[in-house]
Amino acid sequence: MKYILLFFIALITTSLFAQKTFFENLEDHGDNITYLEYGAIRKDNKGKLYAHLNPGRLPEEVQIKIRKHENIPCGLEILSVSEDGEQSVKYWQDMTKQTYIDLINYPKTSITFHNGYYEGYVAIGNYVFFLKDFKSKTEFEEISRVYVLKGTTPDGVEPQKKKKKKKFGKFLSKVKDVALNTRSVEDYTKAPEYKALMSQDNKKMITEYLTAMKAKQAAHTTTAKEEADLEIVKAEGEKYAEYIKNKNDAYWQSPAGQKTLRGWKMADEHKASCPKTAESCGSPFH
Repeated sequence: MKYILLFFIALITTSLFAQKTFFENLEDHGDNITYLEYGAIRKDNKGKLYAHLNPGRLPEEVQIKIRKHENIPCGLEILSVSEDGEQSVKYWQDMTKQTYIDLINYPKTSITFHNGYYEGYVAIGNYVFFLKDFKSKTEFEEISRVYVLKGTTPDGVEPQKKKKKKKFGKFLSKVKDVALNTRSVEDYTKAPEYKALMSQDNKKMITEYLTAMKAKQAAHTTTAKEEADLEIVKAEGEKYAEYIKNKNDAYWQSPAGQKTLRGWKMADEHKASCPKTAESCGSPFH
């Protein structure tokens, strides 16, 4: 009876604490970690689910990093990495630059959420999902993009870190690595990362995660420091929005801005009297 009770307690504990926040999931993998980017998860004409990629392409290798302000998480960025190692931001969300971005139930954040488009990112284990058409904070319509941690396998084994190789036989070892790891375009669905992604019911997994996180968030009492941290991030976003507004106002009041406004006004007046239709008339100068 004692062992049964201990097992029951362990089961409850696992259920309560297995769900990690968005930022905890990313932090678990450290910095400079590579993910493979897939497109939307859709159904083919036979009703089978697949992760979309444009014909002739392999999943792009990207890095996902947490954006911080005063060491407080405020968003994320997804970086393309060129062959020479240079990084460029491909997608990003940042509360200090976008007042419409919300970290749902911070600090127990489950979604980095866009309040205008009802879309956002969710991180679960080795996966980061970009979801669209949220109906609530636990219901959504589309998995629009998926990022799978490079090296993920269907049995859930974590990616193995590369070991340093001895100088002896370095060239032959490199040739062997290329031969084993290079995948043809036609074979990307045979990669372990893709198999891992498609071996699970992703929509169900995300919905269950968001539901569990909602309960975890409801049970959490926000501390004064957590509230203060969130206010710091929000205030920075409002400050940046005011900066952009002032820059825009200054432009429209400048000679260049006034000239642009006069041009638009002329075009509108011309279209109102032009014998051509509004669709076919695109110039105030004919």
